[in-house]
Amino acid sequence: MVRLSRRTILAAPAVFAASAAHAQGVLPARGVRIVIGYPVGGGTDEMARVIAGALQRRISRPVTIENRPGAAGAAVGEFLKKAPTDGSVLGFIPTATLIGRLTTKSFPFDPQIDIMPLTLAGTYTTGFAVSRKINVSSLADYGKWLRAAGPEDARFGTTSLQSFTHYFGLMIGKALGRELEAVYFKGASPLVADLEQGKVPAATSGLTSLLQHHRGSRLRILVSSGSQRSKMAPDIPTVVELGYAALELHNWYAFFGPSGLSPEVAAAWEHELRATLEARETTESLTQLGLDVETSSGEQCAKRLAADMVRWQTILDTLGIKATN
Repeated sequence: MVRLSRRTILAAPAVFAASAAHAQGVLPARGVRIVIGYPVGGGTDEMARVIAGALQRRISRPVTIENRPGAAGAAVGEFLKKAPTDGSVLGFIPTATLIGRLTTKSFPFDPQIDIMPLTLAGTYTTGFAVSRKINVSSLADYGKWLRAAGPEDARFGTTSLQSFTHYFGLMIGKALGRELEAVYFKGASPLVADLEQGKVPAATSGLTSLLQHHRGSRLRILVSSGSQRSKMAPDIPTVVELGYAALELHNWYAFFGPSGLSPEVAAAWEHELRATLEARETTESLTQLGLDVETSSGEQCAKRLAADMVRWQTILDTLGIKATN
């Protein structure tokens, strides 16, 4: 369900003053590209394609997805830094990418300077999953299995190193009393394949990337990083209800443009993206993929990013994690 909170209703006047007809005249006449930092087939790609289809129908222009996979999805921000500022290029970026600014000294862009927030898209939780070949059905069972496992089994796969997707696995291991080692995968598809075959015993990823494979019995999600069970995954317990409140993490996706977008173009995109995301059909499709739709003005998104950067740094300090090259 779309969250029509007071802050949504009181969003920036410039956004709501832009009528659909006005936005059509402001946005570029040629096609639009939505750039993502992850490969085809993963949760980010699936959500972006749902949104792209709905947006294309709304603005009557071609909308294509451009996949630029790389470590933590950082290539999308680097690309936006140099992208045209006419509104023809947008980025669909999760917090798993944005935190890289705090964990990697050579991170290629500053989320608060080099790109422009347009709107939140929604929130999601991180999932911790296991291969069905290890025959565990709960986090407690996994803890018992882990204590008896050899060094080669104290591993988990992740698609996003040096992000909270990665750190969630480390936090799980610490909570269970066994240090875990992360194994990097270039996308959800190879990660799920190795989990299914038992080549890697466990994995962390956005719940959006794992959910359909959990439903298809290719893997088993043991726990999510949220405080409440997802409506689309009522069988998956949360860290809070299992007694690990310190492991609670919340993540989000947002749309960004190049920092040089004019205020008029930025306002037009806020209007069109929010209307697209809040449309019933889009919201329902994204909910099925594990994303709880939540929109905002660009200004609200920027404030949330700034506040989360501070919060993320506090968590990193608690974990003793320092930025690396």
